[in-house]
Amino acid sequence: MQLRRCAVALVLAFGLLLEAPAARADVVQPRMGVFIQPNAQVDLGLEFVDAGGIRGTLKDFVPKNRPFILVPIFYKCPRLCGLTFSGLIELVDNLPLILGTDYGIVAFSFNPAEGPNEAAEKRDSVLKRLKAQPVPLNGWRFLTGDGKAIAALNSQLGFRVRMADQEFEHSSAIFVARPNGTVARYFTGVEFDPRKVAAAIKDAR
Repeated sequence: MQLRRCAVALVLAFGLLLEAPAARADVVQPRMGVFIQPNAQVDLGLEFVDAGGIRGTLKDFVPKNRPFILVPIFYKCPRLCGLTFSGLIELVDNLPLILGTDYGIVAFSFNPAEGPNEAAEKRDSVLKRLKAQPVPLNGWRFLTGDGKAIAALNSQLGFRVRMADQEFEHSSAIFVARPNGTVARYFTGVEFDPRKVAAAIKDAR
């Protein structure tokens, strides 16, 4: 409970965060947070690698003709991201929709140093906590990518992270997207209202 309070306090203290290259102490880094534009468009042609080491475009990893939730995340994050995953698990368990049938989830690491091994480890630890088993292959994907693809996707989502003292400073947010990659709605924090998210998914069909 104390860890949750600390993480939520971090979100409130820093607002909403995202990625920028490491910089010298005397260089002012860009603001962190979620700065999304209405009807933001995600490029489904960006290349990533899934937890099995398969390379493909986002279009290959999102569910066909169904809405999906994009989750910027850091698999080895020692603090906030663990709470984000816990919030997502609780969300999935309580949504009146079926993961892999009505919608999908695509998590992607914003740390270019992470690869399929980190993605697979996180996938295994997260999916076994879901009540509904087994989870379809296209239900929840765990991706990694290079710095260029990550920066492009972060920019399209308006999700800004930065480095400070060799650590990522970031926030927590999920993005509900239409099948064509247009962002319909986003939710910040580490707890997500199933009714609101379900309504957003239905509207994104």
